[in-house]
Amino acid sequence: MLHNYIMNYMDSDKDIKGNLEICTKDGVVTVSVNPKIYPLDVIYSAAYVFLDRAYIIIDGDPDEEIVIEFRPKDKGSDLESLGNEFNNELLSYSVYKTQSEKNSAIRQLVLQRALFTNDPELEDIFSTSSGTESYEDDPEGIAVPWEDKFGDKSEKKKD
Repeated sequence: MLHNYIMNYMDSDKDIKGNLEICTKDGVVTVSVNPKIYPLDVIYSAAYVFLDRAYIIIDGDPDEEIVIEFRPKDKGSDLESLGNEFNNELLSYSVYKTQSEKNSAIRQLVLQRALFTNDPELEDIFSTSSGTESYEDDPEGIAVPWEDKFGDKSEKKKD
C-alpha cells in the first residue's frame, strides 16, 4: 500500500524549478532549503510571513535539508510565485539576521548609554533633595485650591 502511494506521488504532475517542486495536481509547492546556508530561525521567520496565505509544513533534517511545503489557502494561487516569494523572504531575513548580529554590540552600547546616563544635572537635583519631603510640602506654592487663590467668582456675580 505504501509503495502504491509513493508511486502515485512520483507519477503526479510535478515540475522542478531550482529548489522548488511544484505539484499542480495537489496544489502544493515544496521548497528545499540547505540549513547550512539558511539557519532554522531564518526559515521560521520567512515561513511566518506566509501564514495568512498558505498552510505550511516544515520537515526534514536540520543538518542536511529542510523541506517546506506550502498549500495555498486560495486555490487559484500561483504556486511557482509563492515558492519564489519564499526564497526572497529567506534572503531578506538572512540579511536582516547578519546585519543584526553585526550591529548587536553597537545597539547594546547605545541602549546602555541611554539607560545608564551619568547626567550631572540629574545628580544635582537628586543630591539637593533630602528625601524627607512629602506631597503635602509646597515650596513652589502651587498646591493652593482654586477658590482660595482666586476666590469664588460665582458669589461675586450674585452681589
